[in-house]
Amino acid sequence: MVKPKYKLYTPGPVDVPLEFLKEMSSGLVYHREASFAAIFESVRKGLQEVIMTKGEVHVLTASGTGAMEAAVSNLVSPGDKVLVATSGRFGERWREIGLRFGAFVDEMSRPYGESIPPEELERRLLGNDSARCVFTTLTETSTGALNDIKAFGDVCHRLNRILVVDAVAGLGADELRMDDWHVDLVVGGCQKGLAVPPGISFVALSERAAERVERAKAPRYYFDLRIARRYAAKGQTSWTPAISIIYALDLSLKRLHRIGMPKYWKAHQQIADMLRAKVAGLGLALFPKRPSNALTVIRMPEGADGAKVVDICKKRNRILLANGQGDMRGKVVRIGHMGPVTTAEMTKVFGCFQRALKQVRGRAK
Repeated sequence: MVKPKYKLYTPGPVDVPLEFLKEMSSGLVYHREASFAAIFESVRKGLQEVIMTKGEVHVLTASGTGAMEAAVSNLVSPGDKVLVATSGRFGERWREIGLRFGAFVDEMSRPYGESIPPEELERRLLGNDSARCVFTTLTETSTGALNDIKAFGDVCHRLNRILVVDAVAGLGADELRMDDWHVDLVVGGCQKGLAVPPGISFVALSERAAERVERAKAPRYYFDLRIARRYAAKGQTSWTPAISIIYALDLSLKRLHRIGMPKYWKAHQQIADMLRAKVAGLGLALFPKRPSNALTVIRMPEGADGAKVVDICKKRNRILLANGQGDMRGKVVRIGHMGPVTTAEMTKVFGCFQRALKQVRGRAK
């Protein structure tokens, strides 16, 4: 098999540090033994630190979408009314999953590139008392837009609603304080800000959300968090886990513990600010109005095809950026910097983008 020879600067998965890959080559432990329980407990405590919660955390062998499905199937009963706040393709995924599980979905949306105003969320909830759960995103991967989850949490807490946040893309790069911000359920994945190969996702629950899990009536089996809770009490997962990825995740979380989350957030903000300044220096515009620190999404100037820019960077510099999704294909270029990247590294990446864009614009004349 021919493996691609490029470095990943996409919005996930990200390039994995060599030390994490080496850790994955360790011999497997049996997942029903005490040796695994010690690693598993370390991972769960590490995730609590990253998400900033004292609540229970369940580790799933699945992608981030699996964790999203777990959130819906464990909170929502058929016929329940829910509110989905969307501003991109991954917010829309909450709607799609909710409908599959028989929920009546009230959707409030903003155009791609915009974030959801908290006051608009409050108005919608005041007019819909029957929607007890609110589903939204921290960082919208498709557009680079960041939502004000702290304000969302204040609104939902005052109005006694369950707030569920997809933090797959933003976790680690964008500030998130689950307990302090009154977030009831957070879903995340290992392959972005945590810089681990794909295969593990997780769900963190507040006490209110955990109580609702016991009452929900949606059909669930693999993602049944009631089963996960019983096994977690023994230091085990419900089903066979991705053991080698858990090794890498444990190492990643220990690294973040040494750094500290505020310092990690600040490092990502500094890189994002630097790239935003470079974008403005070229006379270009960002696509999102309230940008995330996890990725930089650049609006392509008239006549420049973002797909060609991505292709040139890949072939000439062995650097993989990301095209736009769906209707935004060719209209934006997304540069991911959600993992443990440096300022010098991202300066080089932006230089590659700049040269590729100049070549594409030259061809268009």
